[in-house]
Formats: sequence, structure tokens, C-alpha cells
Amino acid sequence: MFSSVLAALALPTLMECQAAATNPEFVYAQSVGLQAYSYGFPMVDLHKQKFNETHWVREDQPVASAVNEIAVYPHLLTPATQGQLRAPNVDTLYMNAWVDLSMGPVLVEVPEMGDRYYTLAFMDLYGKPVHIGTRTNQGRAHKYALVGPSGGATPEGYTVVTLKTDINWMLGRVLAMSAADEVVAKQLAQQIRMVGNTGPAPVAAEPANPHASLQFFDVLNQALKTLPPVDGEAALLAGFNQLGIGPGGDFDITALSESEKLGLGCALVLGPQVLNKNGFKPTRVANGWMISDKIADPGQNYLLRAEIARGGYINEPEEAMYPASITDNYGEFLRGDRNYQLRFEAGNLPPVDAFWSITAYDSSTSQLTENILGRYSIGDRTPGLEYEGDGSLVLVLSAKPPSTGISNWLPIPEGPFHVVTRLYLPKPSALSGEYVLPVIERVKS
Repeated sequence: MFSSVLAALALPTLMECQAAATNPEFVYAQSVGLQAYSYGFPMVDLHKQKFNETHWVREDQPVASAVNEIAVYPHLLTPATQGQLRAPNVDTLYMNAWVDLSMGPVLVEVPEMGDRYYTLAFMDLYGKPVHIGTRTNQGRAHKYALVGPSGGATPEGYTVVTLKTDINWMLGRVLAMSAADEVVAKQLAQQIRMVGNTGPAPVAAEPANPHASLQFFDVLNQALKTLPPVDGEAALLAGFNQLGIGPGGDFDITALSESEKLGLGCALVLGPQVLNKNGFKPTRVANGWMISDKIADPGQNYLLRAEIARGGYINEPEEAMYPASITDNYGEFLRGDRNYQLRFEAGNLPPVDAFWSITAYDSSTSQLTENILGRYSIGDRTPGLEYEGDGSLVLVLSAKPPSTGISNWLPIPEGPFHVVTRLYLPKPSALSGEYVLPVIERVKS
């Protein structure tokens, strides 16, 4: 799927793209390419991720596994172990698997998990998740048969889980209450079994990056051939076929004119800018906290779907909600050289059936940063939280230890940062927007 010849072809410069703007053949190819870029972003991105996580491609890579085999992360994530994950959580132990249903169903067996929260999120090539776990089985031992478009017989005693594409990314999470509890969480995660046609064992390889060359359209072409038709998309895909990108053709760079190759290359140059301009538009903003009700099901809003994938994919809101904030009570961007606080009034903590946490990330990388406390989130499971006399909870967000002590301190990056609150199994008041998180208040040093 990943052609070294295509990968070696450099993308054009923005100046080259602008110089060709009056060439009709170029303009048409760029237009088709931009549509294909936004439509196909999750498909190409997930295939890239699949290759890079079924091969050893980096020295700091935490896990790699064969197709249809689960890899359990060795530890809760820290700045040193987060790898390339965007906005990783530090509440749960991760599991990772790439599921291929083209040869028939894959079986998943989960042990008794009791009241320990866990979820297995299966992300199809459209970027749409299906969850199994605490929310769906109340922590009881269960057997599942994953079935894709290729179908196949399933054994008795297995609950069928239908997935829309044969290739799926499984990202699992098992709650770890503390560093000591990590051992128990890991033991439980290792008891989750996946049985299917296992692929070859991971070997060392150069990382794939189809976003950086016309390889993007080759990967998309091959992916589209595996996907069942979607109502309302026939005309769009027929347009892709004109340049060999759609499921009805074969992408052949030698069959393209120089203007067409330049147009497709410029689509990849401009595509990220289009997504940036479209951006993530929240449907609700309250007290500076942003959330979108549309990201769980963007439908045929392909720009939004691409932006969601580029930002790190999503969960069903009933599984977890991630309100994010980038500003304080003055409407100014959050900065590490300022101090902040979050005051939860008595009885007004985030309403959840599992747990909640707050994490700060570097704005430029969406990653964790080191701090002297080694604390990367704070929430209802943080030991030693101190409450005010009236029952309220005040959390301190600062880069340096506060004078009031470290019990309620969430260390933040020294530069620009943003904050994500995670609500696992949110209650109806959170889902509806009735519950609103308190504003992040700037306070004097």
C-alpha cells in the first residue's frame, strides 16, 4: 500500500501552486484533490497509523503488535512515554490493536472487570467509534464477535458487534487508580483476548507518512476499494474516479499529466490550510469551555470529519466527554507565566457515573510536559484533595508550586497551554449542557 516511489516525490511549493492558478487542467485536479483530501483524511490517516503500529518505526515507540493482536501499554502515559499520541489521557492504561475483518469475524473475550471502568473503542475507517465495556456490559465477563462488511459465520455464545469497515483501530482503556494499581489494571488488560487471523509479527521499518506526498491518493484509492457504498456518495466518488482516486479506478501517476500531478500535489499543500480555516467550531461554549455536539456524528460534513481525525479522533459522548478550554475569565489565552484556579461549588462537581479528570497540554503539541510533581492530571481520584469549609473544591493551575501547598495543584506547561476535562460516563445533565464547568479564573501570583 505504501509506494516508496510515490513517497519520494516532493510536494510543490505554494509559489508553484499560485503560478499555475490559471491552468484549467490544474485547477480541476486541485479541486478534485481537495475534495478527496477532506473526504479521505481519516481513511489515509488510519492506514498510516496501522502501518506504524504494526511495525517498529521509532525508538520511543511504546508498543507494536501484529494485526488482530492486542498490545497493552507498559505504563500509564507520561511526557517520556506518550510517543506521538495527541492529548493522551493519564487516567487509564491504554491497549492498542488493529483489527482486520476481511477474512471473517474476529472474536474478543473480556474477563470479569467488576466496577473497574474500561472501554474498547473500535474506530472504523470513517472515524466513527463503536464501544464495548463497562457501559455496555456493566463489567461482566462477555464474548463478542466483531463482524465487518465481509461477513462470516460467528460461533454460538458470542454477541455480534457490527462494524462498518473491515479495517478498524481498537484503542482500549482500563482505569488505573494509582501507580500501584497499574499492576492490577495491566493484569486485567492482559486477560482481554482477541482471536482472529493474526498478521506477521512486527519488524523494524521506516515510518509511513502518506500525507507528505502523492502517496496519499494511492493509499486512499486502495482503501476506497474495500469500503461498501454509502448512500449519497456515488457522484462524489465518480468524480474521484476521473483521476484514478476513486474505487472505480487505479491510481497511476504515470497516467496523469504534469498539470494534474501538480494540481493533486497542491491539494495536499493547501488541504491542511483548508482544515485550519474551517477549524473546530464548538456548538456550545460556556464559561470558556468548548464542546461540539456534532463531532460524534459529522455525517457528510467531510471537513469536520477530517478535522476530528486530525485532532485525534473521538468517543461516543455517552462514553466520554472532553470539554476543552483555551481562555481564562478575561477571555485571554492560557499562559504558563500566569496562575489560575478552578472553583467547584459544593455539590457541583462534574456529574459522572465513572470518574472525571482535568489535564493540561502544551498548546503547540497537544502533549504532556514534565513537572517536578510528576502529576499530569487531577480529579476525583487524586489522593489528598482538600476541600474548603463550605464544601467547595478549589484546584490551582500554575507552573510553579503554589504557596498554599500541592494537594490541589495541577502543574501546567510554562508556555501557552490548553486544558481538557474528561467526563467518563457523563450523566444526562452533562450530556445536555445543563451542567457547566466553572470558568478558569486568573489569580494573582
